[in-house]
Amino acid sequence: MNKLNGKPLSYYGLILVGYKGILDMPSRLGDTYYDWGDFQQPLVDDEDIFWKSKNINLNVVFDERRTNRTLKLVVNEISNLPECLLESKYGNFQVKVKAIQKVNSYENITKLSILFNERKPQLNATLLAPIGGTGLLIDGYDFKKDFGIVIRYTKSLNYAPITKQLATTVFNSSKILSDHRSFKVFELDCAMVCSGVSELKEATDKFKKVLSLSGYRVLTFENESYNCFLTEGFKVVFIGENAIKFKLLLNITANFVDSEFVITGFVN
Repeated sequence: MNKLNGKPLSYYGLILVGYKGILDMPSRLGDTYYDWGDFQQPLVDDEDIFWKSKNINLNVVFDERRTNRTLKLVVNEISNLPECLLESKYGNFQVKVKAIQKVNSYENITKLSILFNERKPQLNATLLAPIGGTGLLIDGYDFKKDFGIVIRYTKSLNYAPITKQLATTVFNSSKILSDHRSFKVFELDCAMVCSGVSELKEATDKFKKVLSLSGYRVLTFENESYNCFLTEGFKVVFIGENAIKFKLLLNITANFVDSEFVITGFVN
């Protein structure tokens, strides 16, 4: 049952069309690394990790024939709600109404877009021991076997990251480029197809929990292991009620095989 502030959407004369952002992974908030000039130190301890708020968009239709309220009264009632609980089949979220927009209308029907903000995204799923396997792994969890994630595309790592500029400036000149580069990034196009909504929610919650843990994530790809950390979240696109796709970006601190140890934040 889809509810807002303990009341079903039908109480407000609303019919659910769909969600956007409800399964998104939030981005890191604040500093994610410290730049020493010749060394970038990722900030991945518990006390360094904070998460940005998350927006959830609720697309609904208001049918004035289903309620004795007018559209104006419903919009005013919802917009004046305090921080409250949004209940859905994809989970429950403590939210505040951020904006309500009228999309279009026809006779007795009005399509609305209600934007909620989840101030403190919940990343508290319970993790079990990984099944593992021989595919793409993250901290020993197999993307396919443990989370049902299919990798549709992986960007090649055969590229040079952006060169850093020196902090010093020269009169009447651009900043000088250093010999160091920023982090390389794993870019993975992912898709998940589950047997039901509850399975989709459980799998995405567990995957986001792994990504939110302190320390580095160890990504094993093509028989090589990489120390990685997440700074940018991802936006989920529904391609069916039980199917989604998203793009995962993970910063690489070093390649274990190439360097045999992890001390540098740069790929030279």
